[in-house]
Amino acid sequence: MKRFTGWLLLATLSPALALAQLKLPPPPTATRPVQLPAPSPQKPKADDRNQAADNARLRERLENPALRTKPVNTPTPITPPATARPVYGSNGQPLNHLQQTSPNRVLDTRTGRYYDTVPSGAGQRVVPPPKSSKPAGSNE
Repeated sequence: MKRFTGWLLLATLSPALALAQLKLPPPPTATRPVQLPAPSPQKPKADDRNQAADNARLRERLENPALRTKPVNTPTPITPPATARPVYGSNGQPLNHLQQTSPNRVLDTRTGRYYDTVPSGAGQRVVPPPKSSKPAGSNE
């Protein structure tokens, strides 16, 4: 029975002994005080003096602008488009449903197609589209 109680005592005390070994380590600053490096003495540098002089010159220039300043760029006025020239068909009849979009181009407002034109007198004449080798209506 003595052996049994010895083992029982050892079994109950071993976890407590093991936990005593797993204690958290002390922080690294607990053993010695923390010492920060001493700041180096600041001497006024030549750059600092130049910077102060530059700042003073800049401030003076901003307060007293030069006499000759650039003129303000005025936006160019929007010019209305030139009056639309009348558009004539290839047979010479006026086509009022065509609207000129750019030089030598017109838009057919009925179909939404664009056509090429050439100057003709006081207006524009529609250039007939080139004849294709396929007959109209063939889907070959």
